[in-house]
Amino acid sequence: MKAKAGYVLRHVMDDYMLMPSGESADAIRNCVLLNRVSAFIWERLQAPVTRDALLAAILDHFAVDETTAAADLDRFLLNLRENHLLEEA
Repeated sequence: MKAKAGYVLRHVMDDYMLMPSGESADAIRNCVLLNRVSAFIWERLQAPVTRDALLAAILDHFAVDETTAAADLDRFLLNLRENHLLEEA
């Protein structure tokens, strides 16, 4: 899977915002607020990556147990899919 093109991650103060750019900016006028972990995941989705690789990166970078990390990752990936922000390989 990979992040859909046409969105740019911006870090402003303590907030992370996923903003449409290019043609996406014309079609979508909203930005998506992300937390630090979601922004971390989005950055890794800029290249094709598996769910297992994402989970390993989260566990390596953040102090979280595997069960919680896996559930949160799956929920975030589902949200990206539902909002057409993820390309499946």
